[in-house]
Amino acid sequence: MPPSASTNGASSTPDALESDLLVKLSASSALEDLQENLLGSLHRLGWTDKVTTLATELLRAGRCETFDDVMAAVLASAEGRTHPALGAKMANGETTNGTKDTNGVKKGNKVKDHPHPYDPLKYIEEIDIRIPETVVDEGVRGLKDIIREVADLEGESAPNGDKK
Repeated sequence: MPPSASTNGASSTPDALESDLLVKLSASSALEDLQENLLGSLHRLGWTDKVTTLATELLRAGRCETFDDVMAAVLASAEGRTHPALGAKMANGETTNGTKDTNGVKKGNKVKDHPHPYDPLKYIEEIDIRIPETVVDEGVRGLKDIIREVADLEGESAPNGDKK
């Protein structure tokens, strides 16, 4: 725990505070509840469907062959990093896999009953599966609420808006 955390008198060292926090968390379902709430938020925002579709398309396109390959590519995408399996758009319309058509845009196949062409390679290269900031903020608030039950966080506002 950071040195800026002070306790409610229960512990005075970072190790003791960490121990108190772990005891508190193991005795409650606070983390499981937070995880369930965050997963629900991600699902409502369509994030889980995007991740599933990306993983499926990586396998179908042959850009990944193993579970570990898919996980590495999906994690890179979620973190906003590049990854060879994800490809990358270049200024000349070429992708990292070296393919392009005459106008620099890949052509896709029409999906049954879908008016626009669906291009799985374009999907892989352009999908954004970074965790939405609203969900990150929700998670940070939830963790702070859990920690506040064990420790006072210096510099944090009290529920009524006053500084502690």
